[in-house]
Amino acid sequence: MSIRLNSLAVVCVVISAILLIAIGNTAAAAAQQSLEARPMDFVLVHNHSCLPACIQWISAEGKITAESPKSLNKLLKRLKGRKPPVVFQSMGGDVDAALSIGRIIRAAGLETAVGRTQLEGCPMVQPRCPEKIAKAGPSTGEVHSGGAYCFSACPFALAGGAVRAAAVNSSIGVHQITNGLLVTSLANPGHRNLDEISTDPSPALNEYLSSYLDEMGVNHQAVFAMMGLATPQGLYYVRNAEALTSGIITKTFSYNDEPGNVFSGSDD
Repeated sequence: MSIRLNSLAVVCVVISAILLIAIGNTAAAAAQQSLEARPMDFVLVHNHSCLPACIQWISAEGKITAESPKSLNKLLKRLKGRKPPVVFQSMGGDVDAALSIGRIIRAAGLETAVGRTQLEGCPMVQPRCPEKIAKAGPSTGEVHSGGAYCFSACPFALAGGAVRAAAVNSSIGVHQITNGLLVTSLANPGHRNLDEISTDPSPALNEYLSSYLDEMGVNHQAVFAMMGLATPQGLYYVRNAEALTSGIITKTFSYNDEPGNVFSGSDD
């Protein structure tokens, strides 16, 4: 039995399909924006049952806030000396906190990398869904360096790694040098936030960041030069070769490599 649709019905079907796609895309974009605005947290993750061994890493994702260093310290105390790498995906945030995170990482002798974590059982639009984050011990998931990003204040935290890695198809982005003072926000008065910028750099801020980068073994002059290439409200996307020569990273992942260190199951 054949079914014929008149032209009006066909138009209605097409419009409905377009609307459904648009709604889905809008919802996905809103979910992604919400994830990027969420305060950074640190989650210990492994890639399978750890029998007898597995890849393990600390997933650090979200906006860097004044509370982020405390969260990292809390997790490191639980690890009792184990040293999985810290794998960042972040749009940036509080630069003071980013520097604190970097110093904590360096003092602990940890490596860092740019990477995105997908927890087992979580939807793609919410890859680290709260219900799959283990209350005790590591969560289970996968880590991928390709397509991950570390922007704004995030590269300062990344710089804390004794070894710092990124894939050829991940992204590192830096801002112009700014005073970074929040003028309109009362939430965190006095805290520098490189997502809220003024193009009037101060010598004190230059010295503050220079001292930190020198401490981490990163060429501050090269980093400042790249920052100067960014537009006032935009990012300069650091090329892989630039990241290596400046010391922002010390090695590059190939397309087949992923972050993480191997630990035995008994270390859980």
